[in-house]
Amino acid sequence: MPLGPRLFECQKGPGPDGIRLTKSSRSLLKVDAVTLWSLNAVSLAGRRSPRLDRVTVEIARGVTAVLGQSGAGKTSLLNVLVGFERSQSGRVEFRAAAGDERLGVFWSPSSHGLWPHLTVQQHLTALTRPGKAEELLVRFDLNTLAEARPGSLSLGERSRLSVARAVASRASVLVMDEPLAHVDEARVGSYWKVIREECAANEMSLVFATHSSEVALREAGQVLCLADGKLSYSGSIRDLYERPSSPELAAMLGPCNWLTSDEAERWLEAIAGVSGTALAAGCREVVRPSEAPAASAVPLTEDICIRPEQLVVLATEHAPLRIEAVRFAGASEEVDLVDERDEARRTFIHRPVGPTLKAGDRVVLRLLMLFMAMLLFVGCESSDGPTLVVKQENYWSMPPDGQRVPAPRGMTVSPQGEYLVLDNAGRVLVFDKNGDLQRQWWMPDYSVGKPEGICVLKDGRIAVADTHYHRVVLFDHEGHVTGMFGTLGTEPGQFIYPVAVIQDNEENLFVCEYGNYNDRIQKFKPDGTFVAQIGGYGTEDGQFQRPSGMAWFEGRLYVTDAFNNRVQVFGEDGNLVAILGLSDRMADLHYPYDIAVNEQGELFVVEYAAGRVSKFDRTGKLLGRHGTTGTQTSQFSTPWGLAIDSRGRVYVCDTGNRRVVELEL
Repeated sequence: MPLGPRLFECQKGPGPDGIRLTKSSRSLLKVDAVTLWSLNAVSLAGRRSPRLDRVTVEIARGVTAVLGQSGAGKTSLLNVLVGFERSQSGRVEFRAAAGDERLGVFWSPSSHGLWPHLTVQQHLTALTRPGKAEELLVRFDLNTLAEARPGSLSLGERSRLSVARAVASRASVLVMDEPLAHVDEARVGSYWKVIREECAANEMSLVFATHSSEVALREAGQVLCLADGKLSYSGSIRDLYERPSSPELAAMLGPCNWLTSDEAERWLEAIAGVSGTALAAGCREVVRPSEAPAASAVPLTEDICIRPEQLVVLATEHAPLRIEAVRFAGASEEVDLVDERDEARRTFIHRPVGPTLKAGDRVVLRLLMLFMAMLLFVGCESSDGPTLVVKQENYWSMPPDGQRVPAPRGMTVSPQGEYLVLDNAGRVLVFDKNGDLQRQWWMPDYSVGKPEGICVLKDGRIAVADTHYHRVVLFDHEGHVTGMFGTLGTEPGQFIYPVAVIQDNEENLFVCEYGNYNDRIQKFKPDGTFVAQIGGYGTEDGQFQRPSGMAWFEGRLYVTDAFNNRVQVFGEDGNLVAILGLSDRMADLHYPYDIAVNEQGELFVVEYAAGRVSKFDRTGKLLGRHGTTGTQTSQFSTPWGLAIDSRGRVYVCDTGNRRVVELEL
């Protein structure tokens, strides 16, 4: 049914500019379990060219961002969705949820649409109970303006009020045009947190237009891209970020290094252990480690988008690439390079740990191992196997750090039933079993990088693998530093990037690390005295490429060998006992990043590249899997850490979604 007066009984709100959809329109709306809007060849005329040009798309429930440059057609699309404008051609259908008696849609336009004769507080009490209105006034920092009217508000205050009013409506769908556009950057993150939490609590979908790639990446699961009134992309925001089809689409979600296959071969250093056939096909070849191919230049048959965080610029003596200029901007850095073999020049953007590079340095460019894994896994087919039955799934939110919400990276459970989480703000957070924060403290020195691995020792101390400071830090129960060991280096007792720490029954510590081809595990006495080394860098049995998670159970050390896609098992003497993976005993693993063992001896592995948790017995037999990649229920985005408590509940650090997921099995 065409979207217009017959479908949406659009009416004025209590003032001249506010428009919302009335409940009386519900009987005219079709019902669909997934889709909100279906648009078929929708066009909207403009002065010189169409503002919308035959747009055909389905907009699903959840959170959808609409991206495009000024004049691309974002506002026109939202106007058509809410019925403010009617398309000249094509069909628009809106499908409401069955049995939902709420407003179908509430619109927050770019003009804010406020009611000039109502106070700030009256804008909210017109749509919700007084108690909820007071809560939203506080959360949007409008409580001191409760009696003010729109004419006396700044643009930022009007923007916040328009969003607060939309949230107060509890409509099935919120449509927002550049929400919070006039709010200062330091505070906008806290207001988005309110939107996010209210949408989740009230099962509201959200469609919003924005110029901010950061907001779109953080908030949306789906994205529509517009250019000159035409739809250029519709789909998963993660797919657009990781695998855009053109430089123009790549730029929608921020900076990237776009390389043709010839450019990749020229500029990127050789990657050891990667087959040209595998990369060209976008799939991992099933080979034993002993059959792994020798190093060669990265062979790609298609263009590639490399995001700043996926590229490492490494100073190396005698390299052919020389830096001509460096522009450090905190979160990213541009380097102008010249290839002295033929004087070719190219600028690259990467995400540095600090302003350490300078003009004249000789460097090589390397892809992060994780990005290589992503390239290898795209298009691979694997059997999902049996399903892991989950009775209930709960979510723990991370407490904010100023105006942003950090992401969890590592987790453990103490014998006393406390849940300790490391986040990427550099904090140690201690929760109770209900997910309520009990206390927190900061890591000493956290500006360079954040820790990943945490363990509660038998004597009550808390050990943290302080990844970017090349050490293990020891705390007491209240977070006071009681000691540390390790320095930068590759000798015994030194570390490059330590990422996990655990303890055996004899109170020995095991620390796994990676970096600079120093991938290994070191064993220490409780006082930090070096005892022995296990493994080294490589693909052979007993060697590692990015060992990242460990578990100890009944005299066995289980290690997730992430880039080799396997779990290796060692005895108390450090000798290799078994390899789970690359065999018919364990189903394919896609970048296994952490491992935990329950009281029954069953293994749980979190797979970073597959967005899931897999359960195995100790022979490697797959018992069940749960999760896919995404932002919705039963989905994970780059899951990082894993823990199991005495009740048998599994906890996943769902890093990309900035939450801890509790699975009751």
